[in-house]
Amino acid sequence: MNAQTSDTPIQARLAEAYRDLPDAMRRIADVLMSDHLLGALWGIESMAHRANVSVGTVVRFAKRLDYKGFSEFRDALRAACHARSGDTDLEMMEAPTDVFGTLAEVTRRDGENLNRLIQMVDHGTLEEAVALITQSRHRVILGRGVSHVMSLILAFYLTQAGLPCIGAIPSDFSNQVANLGEHDLLIVLSFAPYSRETVDAAVFAKESGVPVLAFSERADSPLAPYADIHIPVPSEDLLFSCSMTTFAALAHAFAIVAASQDHTGTLHRLKAADKVAQPLFVDHWLPMRPGAVKGGRKG
Repeated sequence: MNAQTSDTPIQARLAEAYRDLPDAMRRIADVLMSDHLLGALWGIESMAHRANVSVGTVVRFAKRLDYKGFSEFRDALRAACHARSGDTDLEMMEAPTDVFGTLAEVTRRDGENLNRLIQMVDHGTLEEAVALITQSRHRVILGRGVSHVMSLILAFYLTQAGLPCIGAIPSDFSNQVANLGEHDLLIVLSFAPYSRETVDAAVFAKESGVPVLAFSERADSPLAPYADIHIPVPSEDLLFSCSMTTFAALAHAFAIVAASQDHTGTLHRLKAADKVAQPLFVDHWLPMRPGAVKGGRKG
C-alpha cells in the first residue's frame, strides 16, 4: 500500500471500489454503509453473517480495499466511527473489565448466537441428524481443544438419553476406526482455527463408508465436504475462543428428543443409574452434631 492510499478514508475506498466489486463483496459494502457506525462494532464472524458471506470473503474484501488484513481493516472502521460518532459509541468496542459488565456482554452475545442458530438451522437437517444419531449402532465423538469439551458435553447428554457414546480427541480415532462401519456414526466438531486431525478423521471416515455428522461455525467449514450432515453453530465469543453455550443448547435438544422416543426406557435407565449412584451422594446438607453421623464411632 502506498502512502497516498494509506491516508485514504475507508468511506472513499468503499465508494471507489464499489462498482467493480464481486457480488459477495458488494454485500459486505452494503451492510457496512447501511450502519451508522460503519460496522465498527462487529467482529469478523458477525460481519460475514450480516452479509451472508464466508469469513474468508471478508478477509479478501479487506485486502481488496488495500488493507493488510482484517485487523487493519477493523482499525480503519473504528477510526471512521470515531470521526462520525465521537467517543460515546466507541466505549462499547472494548471488553468490560469488571465481572458484572463482562457477564452482561457475554450473555448478550450468547443470546445473539442462540437467535442466529434458530434462524440459520434447517428443520429437516436437524431431524435427519436426530435419526442418524438414534439409529446408529456405535457413536464416536471427536474434537480438540474447546471442541473436545463440547464433544464431552454431547456424549454426556446422549448417554443420559440411552445412546452410549465415546468422546475422544482426534488422535484416539485410530483406536476406534476398526470398530466402526456403515451402521455406526462419527461425530466431529471443529471451530476456527480448525484442527487438521479432526478434518483428517472426517476424511478417513468418509472414505471408509462411516457416516459423518459435523458441527462447525460456518457452512463452508473444512469439515463440510466430508460430512453426510453438517450443522453450522454460531459461536462468536468476546475474547479468545468460541462460546460453548449455543452448542450445549443444541446438544441438550438432541438428547431430549432422543429420550422422548423411548420414554419408558429412559425412565428405567435413570432409576437404575440413581440406584447405582445413590451411595455416592450426600443426603444431608445441614451441619450435623458430633456423633450424629450414621455409623460413626461413639466418643
